[in-house]
Amino acid sequence: MGEMRATGPRGRSGRRRWIPLVTVAAVATVVAACSPSVSGPRPGAAGPLRYVSLGDSYVSGPLLPEPYGEPIDCGRSRTNWPAQVARSIDARSFVDVSCGSAKSIHMTEEQEAPLGSTAPPQFDALSEDTDLVTIGIGGNDVGFDGIAKGCVNLLPFPLGDAPWGRPCVQKHAFGDWDKTSWKIEQARPRVDGVLAGIRERAPDARVLLVGYPVALPDSGVGCWPRVPILDVDVRYLRDRYREMNRMLAEVAAARGVEFVDAYTPSIGHDVCQPYPDAWVNTINLDPPGLPLHPNVLSHRRTAQVVAQAILGGG
Repeated sequence: MGEMRATGPRGRSGRRRWIPLVTVAAVATVVAACSPSVSGPRPGAAGPLRYVSLGDSYVSGPLLPEPYGEPIDCGRSRTNWPAQVARSIDARSFVDVSCGSAKSIHMTEEQEAPLGSTAPPQFDALSEDTDLVTIGIGGNDVGFDGIAKGCVNLLPFPLGDAPWGRPCVQKHAFGDWDKTSWKIEQARPRVDGVLAGIRERAPDARVLLVGYPVALPDSGVGCWPRVPILDVDVRYLRDRYREMNRMLAEVAAARGVEFVDAYTPSIGHDVCQPYPDAWVNTINLDPPGLPLHPNVLSHRRTAQVVAQAILGGG
């Protein structure tokens, strides 16, 4: 979820290693250029014949180790959670077409990837012989990344609209009407349409919609100024984030699709936790992962939860 755009680091903290983001991106580009875009069939594997991964940057894993794929700025990694799931379930064939900044519309339409390349519609990877599909989508339809960034406050007291101290909740909640909740409801039919489209193109596939892991503290208590969001806004964003995950679970249930809760298993590993307990990075690149996105530790846990759901049922 969110775009692969970020500023460089500003300092050091404890054991963290601060590396210019542009340098890491350049190295990733070189490595990816030498790597195939998908893994081929694995003779002798015992799992599903064909597993396809769809979704946004919370799926693709930008700046995780072993980047690969075309276009490179989709940010796919051989260590993202779908790739780990494919190994855990011993999939015979695995195709990952997830891409940073993807919205529901990019399942059926081309997408301009974060650095300007063009990614084909993700549904192009589906076929009647697809046995398993996982997807993580909806966050960019809601625009949650931009909403959260708009809550950054450089001051702990109100001198003006954010970032000058006034809570951003005042820009989103008006009496009984909430702008973010409205956006979540607007995304509901889009996500439903995506699930229907998967069923149409891969009628025999087992489909799992994977929710979003924790980002801000589930307690509602932030860590300003380390993460410069006021507590009142941390609580607001947490509540809307939970609401978004509930919407995804409801859409999945109504469509007869399995929903995997990635949020609950990640509570206590939010962006405010110390290294290495945080599974969401700030501007650091250690553990590996794009700033303000799940890092390699989060992907490892999500992979365990998704693999358990696949192997434990259905």
